[in-house]
Amino acid sequence: MKHIISILLLLATIGCGQKGPAEITGRVSPGEYSEYQLFLIDGNKRDSLSVENQTGLFSLQLDGDTSRIVTLMGVVGTGQNKWPFEQALYIEPGTKVELDIQFKNRRVEMAVDKKDRNNAALITYNRFYLDKSRSIWDNPPVANELKNSMGEIYIRVNDVIEEFRPANMTESYLRIQAYLFFIQALDGVTYMYSRNGEALPDGMNELIPPVYEVLDDPMALRFYNTNSFVFNYLKKERETPEEQIQLLKERFTVPSIVLSVSRLVLQNFVANYNYKNNFEEGLLRLKNMAAELGEEGEKLVKNFESKKYSMEGAALPDVMLEDVDGQMHKLADFRGKYLYIDLWASWCGPCCQEVPYLQKLEKQLNNPMVEFISISLDTNKKAWKEKMKQLNMHGHQYIVTGDQFATMMNIKGIPHFLLYSKAGTLMQYKAEHPSSGDRIRNVLVRLK
Repeated sequence: MKHIISILLLLATIGCGQKGPAEITGRVSPGEYSEYQLFLIDGNKRDSLSVENQTGLFSLQLDGDTSRIVTLMGVVGTGQNKWPFEQALYIEPGTKVELDIQFKNRRVEMAVDKKDRNNAALITYNRFYLDKSRSIWDNPPVANELKNSMGEIYIRVNDVIEEFRPANMTESYLRIQAYLFFIQALDGVTYMYSRNGEALPDGMNELIPPVYEVLDDPMALRFYNTNSFVFNYLKKERETPEEQIQLLKERFTVPSIVLSVSRLVLQNFVANYNYKNNFEEGLLRLKNMAAELGEEGEKLVKNFESKKYSMEGAALPDVMLEDVDGQMHKLADFRGKYLYIDLWASWCGPCCQEVPYLQKLEKQLNNPMVEFISISLDTNKKAWKEKMKQLNMHGHQYIVTGDQFATMMNIKGIPHFLLYSKAGTLMQYKAEHPSSGDRIRNVLVRLK
């Protein structure tokens, strides 16, 4: 009997510990907006909120056994009168969040019971910022009022936290949100002042703490722009990527932030390095910096190494090209001829405009030592074939799917034309377009 009682007590204890799913319920009053969509973003999961047409009521259960911040997003209106909104919400297992949502004057009015102190705090501060940013944009403060007006964005969050006393998670979220809101607003007023030929008053950045005092928090990665703000801070403080990563490690302690921002620093290095100068030196620097990033670091190194194909004198890239019949080819098959290569795509207007000039150039040149090759970067083979037929494209027409070739060649935009020697080495990375007329014709006619 004692054993049975013990088992029952254990089951009761387990049952009490299982709080069950959270629930978000409420009512939407759409006002003048007859069309709208609501979504809830919970980590990597996105759910649509189904709202009953007649009553405006909605309800959604959220599984999970941890407290967390989710995001309610919406798109309201149609056509030119369409506008988005988003609102962070605090979710706790076994509890219900009851919302009252109204749409009017291109904005959302959201309310929650004040006993729900976490969501009351989140909604109150978000509403304050939206009102404040609209006020600043509509009536920009004069210089002697700007500091006080802008300072409210970050200071006001303290009042909200003091009033509602939210959970630590919510407080952390609010402080980070206020910080990022301030930086966004500062970018906006900087633009407004510069447009009028004015400079901001001194000391604007002194209104908030340093970046690392606020964003060195795991919660900061919930915000999509955290990495870019930290990266911008590093660029202002240090010149080289090595120095930027060193400062990052000195000022930030959250491993996930150090990792994600380090990745951003190195991606920027790979994207903007001058590959024509000191290629091997740059590759060595990257290898040293990327050593701690594991597989991601290896991918960046391979990306960098592939850029050697964009330097004059580089060998033909070893990529497979597919013709209209599905047969595979390599550029090396044309060794012994000069290659004038057109990189294009069916969706690229300027590319298509070059085609008649390209056809005219090929016909007029009549140089057997020059091969004209068109390589499409389309991802849709059907669109590629239809556009070729429409433009009456002939000759060596190939497609290379995916972005491997464009990445290897460090292509930033199309149309892009390449010129290779008979030995299969790059002569001109940015050759003249066919529409340049005599400029490209005079180059090709001399090739023997």
